[in-house]
Amino acid sequence: MKRFMVFSLLFLQACSNLPANIKNAPQVDTQLHHVLANSHNFKNTPVRWGGKIIDVENKAEETQIQILYYPLNHYGRPLLDKPLGRFISISKQFLDPAIYPKDTEITIAGSIKGMVEKVIGEQTIKVPVVTIEGHYIWSKYQQIYRPYYDYYNHNHYYGYRSRHPLF
Repeated sequence: MKRFMVFSLLFLQACSNLPANIKNAPQVDTQLHHVLANSHNFKNTPVRWGGKIIDVENKAEETQIQILYYPLNHYGRPLLDKPLGRFISISKQFLDPAIYPKDTEITIAGSIKGMVEKVIGEQTIKVPVVTIEGHYIWSKYQQIYRPYYDYYNHNHYYGYRSRHPLF
């Protein structure tokens, strides 16, 4: 029973350690395809969106981050399965492209400012613009190297253990 209580407390603590600036998701989960279909209905709507950074462009008074949109899991981390579009997020602060490189996972909390036309190759598309009120850069997943003894073949093996997802 004590083990169960300790495990429960550790699990609840891990769930509550979401980054503060993206922790509180909006009441209504507005998706990108909703905004693309009826952009005028969603102006000033709070959103929590995320994905991978495509480009960072610093201008005189703002920084624009172009992001490849992915849906988020319950923690707010992008689920990198299938991209569903793109959006632009705007910050009044300088955001260094060295700190925000291409293909970095990011979650943005903010509100929809409107739509803007963006030229990609020879095509012009409309993309939503989100003003940044909070954001979080996700660290990359790392595979952990743990030496272990191969009990099945009675050999010493020092490599990546892949028999159990927790190890």
